[in-house]
Amino acid sequence: MSVAADSTTPTADDATGTRPSHASDRASDRASDRASADSAQTRLGWVGFGLAMSLGLVIGTARFWEVDTWWHLSVGQRILDTGTLRGPDAWARFAERPYTATQWLPEAVAAWLVGLVGPGGVVFLRALAVLTLVGLLYCLARLSAGRLSAGLIAVVALLGAGAGLNPRPQLVSFVLFAVTLLAWWRTIHDHRPRWWLVVVYWLWACSHGLWSIGLAVNGVLFLALVLDPRTRPDRRATVRLGALLAACTAAVAVTPLGPALLLSPFQVADNAAGIAEEWRATPLNNVFSIAAMAMVVGTGLTWLWSRRRPPVWKVVLLLTAMGLVLYMWRLVPMGTIVATPLLADALGAVGRRPELRTRRERRQIVVVWAVFVALAAVVSLSPAGARAQQFPGDLAGVDRGLDALPRGTVVLDDFALSGWLINQHPDLVPVADLRVEIYDAAYLRAYVRTERVEPGWQELLTTTGARHAVLKSDSALATALQQRLGWAVVATADDYVLLRATR
Repeated sequence: MSVAADSTTPTADDATGTRPSHASDRASDRASDRASADSAQTRLGWVGFGLAMSLGLVIGTARFWEVDTWWHLSVGQRILDTGTLRGPDAWARFAERPYTATQWLPEAVAAWLVGLVGPGGVVFLRALAVLTLVGLLYCLARLSAGRLSAGLIAVVALLGAGAGLNPRPQLVSFVLFAVTLLAWWRTIHDHRPRWWLVVVYWLWACSHGLWSIGLAVNGVLFLALVLDPRTRPDRRATVRLGALLAACTAAVAVTPLGPALLLSPFQVADNAAGIAEEWRATPLNNVFSIAAMAMVVGTGLTWLWSRRRPPVWKVVLLLTAMGLVLYMWRLVPMGTIVATPLLADALGAVGRRPELRTRRERRQIVVVWAVFVALAAVVSLSPAGARAQQFPGDLAGVDRGLDALPRGTVVLDDFALSGWLINQHPDLVPVADLRVEIYDAAYLRAYVRTERVEPGWQELLTTTGARHAVLKSDSALATALQQRLGWAVVATADDYVLLRATR
């Protein structure tokens, strides 16, 4: 008598594996669903990264209105011509001290590239730095977040840093600061010193003065790591990390400029705050500082909402980010960079588990970055790249008037225009220029007093012997020179006027 097998009885086909069971079907379906979801998530992640890189390409190759680019190129060309990094120059007759080229490496590279390919070289270097920064922001966020989240956080971070992404050596600072933060974030977790940071700091010290902020942030991280019992490394690791910090500091002291470079950031800050807005407290009425503060506040609120107790070093790092954003306008990009991995870490802890980071993903990131750099090169070397610099506009008439002046003529110059004057008319002598660290503080105050036509404003004219001026047409000083002292108009162009004393 045969008995029919019910649904729970294994059949011969089941036993031989020729027909999967219902359980196997369900497992297979779940695996297929997970694979599809992972594939969709991966595609979305690359969309996020592509969006961030696309924004970086747009910013990096966009037109710019940057006053400092002109004099940086002049200094770079002088370095290439003379091989000297310090000493007096013909542009700064009224300076108190010789100029030291503390940003000599990117200045020389930019001047060389412009000599090779033209003005588009500046655009390419800017785009290269911005795209590299985008890649690093993505990597910082990717430490704790998934691909899509990391891409979107990188977009917000790029927006927060946007005000500082002009073609100047400070771009090198932002890139290298992100590199050091990425290295120290990993060091905090494995207590391994990254000795290659010594080379990074040497290059940074040859490029821009914000290496001081990098060392300070690294030092704060080290102290927070050691003081918290939950994260404190053993004695041997502590000594090695302390030695790494000391070695990075020593690297700053052994550049071609020597140990004196350690004091240079303080010399610049003393004069710059009184005349340059970027050295003052950050205004919170613009999209850049709002985006940066949103990242800081968003991190703190996520911690509170999740009721997490972050380790001391993360709290200290968040306070550091907030301090950088609020303390000084020029430090907002650095505060944004610090906030990037913190926000990603906070959001990653309350969301779904991020995808694992793989070598394949890292290779793909490099390939995508290289493609965008190639696109940036094409745009930079096109006619659009050559016309990207918008400052100071069309000054053809004023330019011809300045060409006619004898060599060594002292020109009372608009402060923002001084870099252009140095670059385009190196035989003339500006009353003051944007390299504020070489001037006496009292002299700069006298310049500001003259610029604002405040009591005693004519004293600077006597001190310098200036009998020509190139100023904004609608400035108070241009009006005062014409109406009170009878200076005549030699030429006008765009928003500027060239004036000459008549008596």
